[in-house]
Amino acid sequence: MKFAPRISRARELAGDLNISSRLLALLVASAIVAGFAEAAILALIAYSAAALSAGAQSVDLTLTGIEVGRAGIPMLLGIGLVLVGARLAAQEVGAYVPAHLGANLQFTMREGLWASFLGASWEAQGGEREGTLQEVLTVQVPRATEALLYAASGVAAAVTFTALVVSSLLLNVAVAALAILAAGVLFLGLRPLTGLARRLSRQLAQDNAEYASGVSEGVRLAKEILVFGVGDAHRARTSRLLDRVRRSFFRGQLTTRNIIPLYQAAALLIILGGLAALYVSGTARIAALGAVVLLLIRALNYSQTAQAAYHQFHEALPFVDSVRSAREKYAHVGEPDGDVALTSVGTIEARDISFAYVAGRDVLGHVSFTVAPGEAVGIVGPSGAGKSTLLDLVLRLRVPRDGEVLVDGVPVQRFAPADWARRVAYVPQDCRLLAASVLDNIAFFRPWIDAEAVQRAARLAHIHDEIEALASGYSTLIGPRADTVSGGQRQRICLARALAGRPDLLLLDEPMSALDLQSEDLVQRSLLDLRGGVTMLIVAHRLSTLSTCDRIMVFADGRLEASGPADELVAENAFFRSAVSLSQRGLGPLLP
Repeated sequence: MKFAPRISRARELAGDLNISSRLLALLVASAIVAGFAEAAILALIAYSAAALSAGAQSVDLTLTGIEVGRAGIPMLLGIGLVLVGARLAAQEVGAYVPAHLGANLQFTMREGLWASFLGASWEAQGGEREGTLQEVLTVQVPRATEALLYAASGVAAAVTFTALVVSSLLLNVAVAALAILAAGVLFLGLRPLTGLARRLSRQLAQDNAEYASGVSEGVRLAKEILVFGVGDAHRARTSRLLDRVRRSFFRGQLTTRNIIPLYQAAALLIILGGLAALYVSGTARIAALGAVVLLLIRALNYSQTAQAAYHQFHEALPFVDSVRSAREKYAHVGEPDGDVALTSVGTIEARDISFAYVAGRDVLGHVSFTVAPGEAVGIVGPSGAGKSTLLDLVLRLRVPRDGEVLVDGVPVQRFAPADWARRVAYVPQDCRLLAASVLDNIAFFRPWIDAEAVQRAARLAHIHDEIEALASGYSTLIGPRADTVSGGQRQRICLARALAGRPDLLLLDEPMSALDLQSEDLVQRSLLDLRGGVTMLIVAHRLSTLSTCDRIMVFADGRLEASGPADELVAENAFFRSAVSLSQRGLGPLLP
């Protein structure tokens, strides 16, 4: 029997929360007190009932067949009241400890996993399947917490069972031996079902993650699904995922719910066997017989609770493993943690950089260029040329396979992350907003950016007057889907977010791709205002965006094909000349 790995996992679970030995000792002590108090109460009830039924006013008390004294009924009832109070107090402690540990464990798991995700590299974050992390945080962490609660319940039940067995030993050795033997037989006999339930639980965790990803995808693409009229097709896809969850859930529940009836049937048979054993042994004391039967019934009940907790603990272990695996995955791919101070961004140099997402298939190959401080450089090329990947490398979100990106001669990975974040900003193509005020969206969790800096950035982004015109100005609440603001306003709010920290380097990934002409003109004016004061790298499909650039770099097949002012590229580069020609003929304001 492979108990060592399970003990090890239980220790790891305790280590996740840093559970103190004193809390564990308190849990065990409370169970011991509650167990012996319950045993004494049951014995007092049996003795008092037997005496009252016989019309007696006192009871002869015996232990292991030896008479130890005589007590009156009032005294027994008084002792019983004290014991009920003691048992209740011990149970309150036994309830507090698991609740305290469970709440802390759930907090620690969620906080640790989220911190690991936020501290991971973009390569790890960007590769996460949609909805998977949400499934782990909202569903699997609570299920993992249940493992601790089941373990605590099992420990308390096992300790109480032991206390009742020891108490029954004091009344009848044969009964105690029978209870221990019965619990052992039942425990071993039901272990195969426990293993099956653990495997089914692991499958359920995987199926739930798949379903969560499908639902998250549906939420993200809800508008497109509605417009294209493919709701039935997408529902059929998610229904197949949900059906897998249903089947896994059914098999797990069926296995779990079969354990209890089997255990109860076996327990009843054992009780009947115990009575038969007492009959054969010739026990004549009604009080002792009643106490033994009561203790036997309660002991087997606690044994059943311990067995169920053991089963449920193992059923929850796959969720513990899933949460731990997710945290370790992020922890092992953290953001580059340099220590070189960065006070300003000067010359940017890409020195023979290459990068591949898949071995043997370079997205960028042997790219070299230099960007001077304050220069605005456009980056163009066909889809798949490596433009956005280049921005990721400059932003140090990804690390080149070969070569390096440098700022003033220093590799970007060597700079302190906090310094780098203050000096560099980014505007993505798909700008996303927080469910918060306009001010909070622009400040974006940076407490050093005050209201004055937010308004300055909004003016630079030519969005200040439109924000002031909103119902509550900068305090107006806007959401992730930007129902309160238009797409152009959303883009300029995100531009203001990038400018609020007064960056030296600004990277923009297709900032005009989804804008109307008026919004495009406003963003264009913002970029012209920034020209010369901020170094800009602009990935562009619209030729109009390139009018703000000092020069343009043309990429094709992961290579830097040409670089220079627009008029020179028209004469020297076939791709750029073709794009300009299409634009002038009115066939395509966008680069292919």
